[in-house]
Amino acid sequence: FNITIPTEDGSHVDANPGTLNTWLQQNNGYDDSNDLIEEVVPLIDPSRVTWPDDGMHKDKDGLTFDLVVQWIEAGRVVIANVMEGHHFVLAVGASDDGDTIVVHDPGFDVSNYSYSSDVVGFRIFDMS
Repeated sequence: FNITIPTEDGSHVDANPGTLNTWLQQNNGYDDSNDLIEEVVPLIDPSRVTWPDDGMHKDKDGLTFDLVVQWIEAGRVVIANVMEGHHFVLAVGASDDGDTIVVHDPGFDVSNYSYSSDVVGFRIFDMS
Protein backbone atom coordinates (compact mmCIF):
# COMPACT_ATOMS: atom_id res chain seq x y z
CA PHE A 1 0.00 0.00 0.00
CA ASN A 2 3.01 2.31 0.34
CA ILE A 3 1.67 4.13 3.38
CA THR A 4 4.00 6.58 5.10
CA ILE A 5 3.73 7.88 8.63
CA PRO A 6 3.89 11.63 9.26
CA THR A 7 6.53 12.70 11.78
CA GLU A 8 6.55 15.59 14.23
CA ASP A 9 8.82 17.64 11.94
CA GLY A 10 6.42 17.33 8.99
CA SER A 11 8.39 14.73 7.06
CA HIS A 12 7.22 11.16 6.43
CA VAL A 13 8.77 7.76 7.15
CA ASP A 14 7.87 4.32 5.81
CA ALA A 15 5.13 2.61 7.78
CA ASN A 16 6.19 -0.35 9.92
CA PRO A 17 5.12 -1.52 13.38
CA GLY A 18 7.68 0.73 15.08
CA THR A 19 6.83 3.94 13.21
CA LEU A 20 3.10 3.24 13.58
CA ASN A 21 3.49 2.72 17.33
CA THR A 22 5.48 5.95 17.70
CA TRP A 23 2.87 7.88 15.73
CA LEU A 24 0.04 6.39 17.81
CA GLN A 25 1.84 7.33 21.04
CA GLN A 26 2.28 10.91 19.82
CA ASN A 27 -1.30 11.25 18.52
CA ASN A 28 -3.48 9.88 21.33
CA GLY A 29 -3.79 6.49 19.66
CA TYR A 30 -3.95 4.61 22.97
CA ASP A 31 -6.35 4.93 25.88
CA ASP A 32 -5.42 4.97 29.59
CA SER A 33 -5.28 1.16 29.58
CA ASN A 34 -2.83 1.26 26.66
CA ASP A 35 -5.47 -0.18 24.32
CA LEU A 36 -5.54 0.97 20.71
CA ILE A 37 -8.13 3.57 19.80
CA GLU A 38 -8.94 2.25 16.34
CA GLU A 39 -10.62 5.44 15.14
CA VAL A 40 -7.28 7.27 15.38
CA VAL A 41 -5.48 5.04 12.86
CA PRO A 42 -7.12 6.55 9.73
CA LEU A 43 -5.78 9.98 10.73
CA ILE A 44 -2.40 8.80 9.44
CA ASP A 45 -3.75 9.32 5.91
CA PRO A 46 -7.52 9.98 5.86
CA SER A 47 -7.64 9.94 2.07
CA ARG A 48 -6.36 6.35 1.99
CA VAL A 49 -7.10 4.65 5.34
CA THR A 50 -10.61 4.00 6.67
CA TRP A 51 -12.03 2.35 9.78
CA PRO A 52 -15.15 0.72 8.30
CA ASP A 53 -18.39 -0.02 10.11
CA ASP A 54 -17.49 -3.73 10.11
CA GLY A 55 -13.98 -3.13 11.43
CA MET A 56 -14.34 -4.07 15.11
CA HIS A 57 -14.46 -7.72 16.11
CA LYS A 58 -13.48 -8.08 19.77
CA ASP A 59 -14.26 -11.75 19.39
CA LYS A 60 -14.82 -13.90 16.34
CA ASP A 61 -18.58 -13.29 16.70
CA GLY A 62 -19.59 -15.60 13.87
CA LEU A 63 -16.65 -14.78 11.60
CA THR A 64 -15.62 -17.83 9.66
CA PHE A 65 -12.10 -18.72 8.63
CA ASP A 66 -13.24 -18.53 4.99
CA LEU A 67 -14.59 -14.98 5.43
CA VAL A 68 -11.33 -13.82 6.99
CA VAL A 69 -9.42 -15.38 4.07
CA GLN A 70 -11.73 -13.59 1.62
CA TRP A 71 -10.98 -10.28 3.32
CA ILE A 72 -7.22 -10.90 3.14
CA GLU A 73 -7.46 -11.89 -0.53
CA ALA A 74 -9.59 -8.80 -1.27
CA GLY A 75 -6.82 -6.57 0.08
CA ARG A 76 -8.43 -5.54 3.34
CA VAL A 77 -6.03 -4.96 6.22
CA VAL A 78 -6.78 -7.78 8.65
CA ILE A 79 -5.27 -7.48 12.12
CA ALA A 80 -5.66 -10.63 14.23
CA ASN A 81 -5.82 -10.43 18.02
CA VAL A 82 -3.88 -13.34 19.53
CA MET A 83 -2.30 -14.44 22.81
CA GLU A 84 -5.62 -14.31 24.67
CA GLY A 85 -6.20 -10.75 23.48
CA HIS A 86 -2.81 -9.32 24.46
CA HIS A 87 -1.10 -9.07 21.05
CA PHE A 88 -1.97 -8.01 17.50
CA VAL A 89 -0.49 -9.30 14.25
CA LEU A 90 -1.02 -8.52 10.57
CA ALA A 91 -2.75 -11.41 8.78
CA VAL A 92 -1.28 -11.79 5.29
CA GLY A 93 -2.49 -15.19 4.13
CA ALA A 94 -3.79 -18.60 5.09
CA SER A 95 -2.93 -22.22 4.58
CA ASP A 96 -5.17 -24.76 2.90
CA ASP A 97 -5.80 -26.60 6.18
CA GLY A 98 -8.76 -24.34 7.02
CA ASP A 99 -7.23 -23.14 10.29
CA THR A 100 -3.79 -21.56 9.87
CA ILE A 101 -3.51 -17.79 9.44
CA VAL A 102 -0.15 -16.61 8.05
CA VAL A 103 1.00 -13.42 9.78
CA HIS A 104 3.62 -10.75 10.14
CA ASP A 105 4.29 -10.64 13.88
CA PRO A 106 6.23 -7.55 14.99
CA GLY A 107 6.90 -8.86 18.49
CA PHE A 108 7.69 -12.53 18.15
CA ASP A 109 9.38 -14.86 15.69
CA VAL A 110 6.06 -16.44 14.69
CA SER A 111 4.80 -16.80 11.13
CA ASN A 112 1.35 -18.26 11.74
CA TYR A 113 -1.40 -18.72 14.30
CA SER A 114 -4.32 -21.12 14.56
CA TYR A 115 -7.65 -19.50 13.76
CA SER A 116 -9.51 -21.87 16.05
CA SER A 117 -7.22 -21.86 19.08
CA ASP A 118 -5.03 -18.71 18.92
CA VAL A 119 -7.11 -15.93 17.36
CA VAL A 120 -9.65 -14.25 19.64
CA GLY A 121 -10.74 -11.31 17.46
CA PHE A 122 -9.94 -9.02 14.55
CA ARG A 123 -9.63 -5.38 13.57
CA ILE A 124 -10.26 -4.59 9.92
CA PHE A 125 -9.13 -1.47 8.05
CA ASP A 126 -9.63 -0.58 4.41
CA MET A 127 -6.89 1.12 2.42
CA SER A 128 -6.65 2.48 -1.07
